[in-house]
Amino acid sequence: MVAPDPLSYWIVLLDIEGFSLRAETAQATLHEELYQVVEFALSRAGLDPGACPVQDRGDGVLILIPVGTSPTKLLRELVRGLEDALVEHHGKYNDDHRMRLRAGLHQGLVIRRGQRWTGTAVNDLARLVDAGPVKQVLARAGRAHLVMVVSEEIHRSVVLGRYPGIDPAAYLPADFVTKHEEPRRGWVTVPGYPAPPGLPADPGESPRDRGSHGGTPGTGGNAGGVGGGADTGSPAPPPTLHVRDMTHSQLAWGDGARAVGGDYVEGSKHVYGSPPAPEDPAPHRTTADGS
Repeated sequence: MVAPDPLSYWIVLLDIEGFSLRAETAQATLHEELYQVVEFALSRAGLDPGACPVQDRGDGVLILIPVGTSPTKLLRELVRGLEDALVEHHGKYNDDHRMRLRAGLHQGLVIRRGQRWTGTAVNDLARLVDAGPVKQVLARAGRAHLVMVVSEEIHRSVVLGRYPGIDPAAYLPADFVTKHEEPRRGWVTVPGYPAPPGLPADPGESPRDRGSHGGTPGTGGNAGGVGGGADTGSPAPPPTLHVRDMTHSQLAWGDGARAVGGDYVEGSKHVYGSPPAPEDPAPHRTTADGS
């Protein structure tokens, strides 16, 4: 069968933190509420929700936005809309039903066969949203409702344009290596934070650049510095590392901080990446989930 011609879209992916760890009744509520969050956010961005196809992914949704949409308006207003909708949700439910999202934005070609969507851009965005460093940022940002990660293309063409309402200083790079040993970089921001907690302040080289001259991918620049600081109200410890292949594991120590260029596993999903620097202990601790 000949594949249909691909179409270009802005692609949004949302994933609920800790979804698989909730009771089934809570999962059902969160699943239903997510669609209300999406509808509100799309409307806030000036989009007709009926014109934006949505694919259900169980613990999240994939949304295709018409390519003619203003990317600056989409990024600015979509983040605000998601934040406002999640604040409203949090006011209605207890912590068992709290919804926090990892959100991603990319642009590229998608092949559509009904509700089956394929394409490299979709796969790349899924890897960004599921990357270990992105999960760790949300775990550290205890008072945040979402973390947004954008692709390098979006960062270069939209974020660095310094358009109104988009602050480049609020984005920091998150470097990781996929399970197929492909170096990748996303750019992360957390609404309400001057910079995402737990990421290095010095972006250094991209993982692709480091790999080209023998560096260790996944360390993310200056591992001794934390760009976004710590959310002292809800800190998170470094994740438990289960290294499958010690030939890929390398520990770097500096100023009491740890960076790992190895493979760590969370549930059934795993990527290579750099855990955040440990912070001072506090009575309440929040850990990243494996959803």
